[in-house]
Parts: sequence; structure tokens; C-alpha cells
Amino acid sequence: MSDRPVDPLHQLARRIRDGDIGAFESLFRAFHAPLCEIVDGYVRSQAIAEEIVQDLFFVLWVERERFPEARSMRAYMFTAARNRAVHHLRHRAVAKRWTERVRSETEPAVARAPDRFLEAGETQLAVREAIDRLPARTRVAFVLQWEYEMSHDEIATAMDISIKGVEKLIATAKSKLRASLGDHAAAYVERQDHSA
Repeated sequence: MSDRPVDPLHQLARRIRDGDIGAFESLFRAFHAPLCEIVDGYVRSQAIAEEIVQDLFFVLWVERERFPEARSMRAYMFTAARNRAVHHLRHRAVAKRWTERVRSETEPAVARAPDRFLEAGETQLAVREAIDRLPARTRVAFVLQWEYEMSHDEIATAMDISIKGVEKLIATAKSKLRASLGDHAAAYVERQDHSA
């Protein structure tokens, strides 16, 4: 009885885990174009697709020691690219909803009080920029609570962490925002926090 032939992509993954740059370049050449095509089908932008795939390969190389022992490397690569494309679309949807929410909250104020509108707009911009500077997991937890009004339990489920972990992330976010925004803008964050 003959042994099953070893998948050459599986051997490539093993060599990449060992730090073989030539193997990594082979993987890149084999998958870059088809992954870009798949991702472009989701995001409808060749430039964004290129960026997503480049980032995927960057992470694969940086974290090469944890490269998975996948049964099918081809399936793993396409799944990883699809997941990143979906993540990008979700992030874009969040940004769009945020923009629409800010617009709906502030547009009526323009007619009533132009000066107050400008001040509110500047505060919102400062808050948004401060939120964007938060560490990734801290930002996700805070945005889920602040923008989507999710409970700690819902956030814990969405992020696959404990409720205590959520509480710590939210506390960290608020502390960092107070430090970077000062009392005035931090008070704005507190007023908008519907789930406190």
C-alpha cells in the first residue's frame, strides 16, 4: 500500500514556519493574484483588494511560527482573504453609519445655532479621532457599546471574551479618551454613552 503524496503547499507551509523566505515568496506568487481577484469581488476596488491581500501576507510572515497545519492550504488562504474582505466591509459599514448618524444629529443644529454647530462638529471630530487612536480591541469594545448600544454581555459574545474583559476594555477606552480629550470632549462621550 503506497503512502498518500504530501501536498506541496503543506510542505511550503512547513518551510515558511521555519523562516524560509524562498518558500514564502513561492506562496506569494501562487496566491497573490487569485486572492486579489476574490477580495476584489467583495470590496469592488482593486486598490483596496491589493492592500488587504498585502496585509494578509505581511501578517502571515510576521506570525509565521503560528502558520496553521491546515488540511488544505488553498482553502485556508482563500478563507483568510475572504474573512479580511468581510471585515473591511463591516468596518466600512460602521464608518458610513457613523457619518450618517453625525449628519442626522447635527444638520438641524446648523439653522438654529451656527456657532454651536461648529463647536459640536469640532468636538465630534476630536472624539472620532481619539477613538480611532485607541488600541484595536479597546476601540472595538468601546464602539460596540457607544455606537451600537450593545450590552457588556453582547459585546463579550461578539468578541469571544469574558464580561470582565469587556469591562476592562471599556474602562481603558474611557480613561484614554479622558486623557486625550480633556473634560469637555470626555463629557460629550459620557453623554452619548447609552449603555452606561
